[in-house]
Amino acid sequence: MLNYNLQKNNNLNLKGIILENYYKKALCVLPIFIIAHSPIALADKNASADEAAKELANPNTAFASLAFKNQYKSFEDDTELTQTLFQPVLPFILSGGDKIIFRPALPIIYDSRGEESGLGDLSYDLVYAFGDVTPGTLLAVGIVGTLPSGDSEVGGGEITGFGPSIFYGKLDKTGLLGAYTSHIQSTDEGDLGEAGKLSVTSSQLMWVNFASGGWTWGSTPKVEYNHEADEQEWTIPLNINISKTTILNSRPWKFGFEFDYYIEKDEDFGPEFMVTFSITPVVENVLNTWLNN
Repeated sequence: MLNYNLQKNNNLNLKGIILENYYKKALCVLPIFIIAHSPIALADKNASADEAAKELANPNTAFASLAFKNQYKSFEDDTELTQTLFQPVLPFILSGGDKIIFRPALPIIYDSRGEESGLGDLSYDLVYAFGDVTPGTLLAVGIVGTLPSGDSEVGGGEITGFGPSIFYGKLDKTGLLGAYTSHIQSTDEGDLGEAGKLSVTSSQLMWVNFASGGWTWGSTPKVEYNHEADEQEWTIPLNINISKTTILNSRPWKFGFEFDYYIEKDEDFGPEFMVTFSITPVVENVLNTWLNN
């Protein structure tokens, strides 16, 4: 009888885990289904695939979008992590052509190195993008931050931090070249004490080439320097990516593949490599439309 009850409880726990993962994945799939079947009311909805691909590659974009980045990370100790990073891009167009762009990012973690699942901490960046610098020049300044909104089971819910950011780039008909640099400093380590200190300078380097048919390819590695690390301060990936933008039902959709191999990383926490499949539909920024009416 005891063995039967243990087996029954194990079956219930297994069903609970399966249902929990199912609902988390449904949270990612359902918004895509709703978007695909909803109308779009954009002035630029008649843009060609090439024009949409160029606009979506621009960090100072006027396109509002919802990116779903499905990521798989592999570590040297043979553990794995799978997650979906949900990252909306919400630009607010000002009368002079400048923009205020808000980009929150929420990781939905399905398997944290073989242990737990849950929501990671919310991170964000908020920038003021200048619209009239010189032809082909992109410039934005702002702030980045993280909020302790995640589940403690996956390492979230502890650290609050923020800091400055700047983006500078060049954009023409052939491609994009630029760098988005930021520094984030913790203001509250929660219950982690010294271990919860966060002081990281990062730079997202951007080299993107525009090809015909809505295709882009290039390299956009994110290099980080951890000022609080005891040993390994640098995180340096080798990155390649390719994407295809297409127009479906008058809506631009971007489908992307990205591969990162880390030549420098934290030996305890850094992944050996990461594979990302992304889906990014363009949407209407309803709040921006309402503010401009």
